Amino acid sequence: MPETEVLVPRVEAAWSALQRQYAGQVSEAEIDHFFACFVFGLTTPAYANQEPSLHFDVCRALVSIKLPPDRADAALNSVPAPTQAGVESARELIESKGVQMGRALQDERSDLEVFSTAKASSAASARLGSNEENVQ
Repeated sequence: MPETEVLVPRVEAAWSALQRQYAGQVSEAEIDHFFACFVFGLTTPAYANQEPSLHFDVCRALVSIKLPPDRADAALNSVPAPTQAGVESARELIESKGVQMGRALQDERSDLEVFSTAKASSAASARLGSNEENVQ
């Protein structure tokens, strides 16, 4: 999905970070679910007001970057039984970090759009000024 290309580097970095942090401490299914929760959080600022099925499809596409289809579906559709205390609070923290990152990306995109608009307006004004000089 072209509109998600900006998210791919964050998704890949999150997967690596989750592997480093949790491998050997929690089950593979829990890591997969943490990853799905991060992706859900990351995409929520941009897709929360969209059709829920679109948001889910975006999440599935991004989770599938690192997980095979069966694991991606399991990570997105079920919550594994916790293997130890603190798993639920870790999941909440991971999802909230995704939301924070998603908001930051939206703010960054908004800033770029404002900058691009201002730059285009400035260029148009400069051309208009050049045209006025030519008329005189």
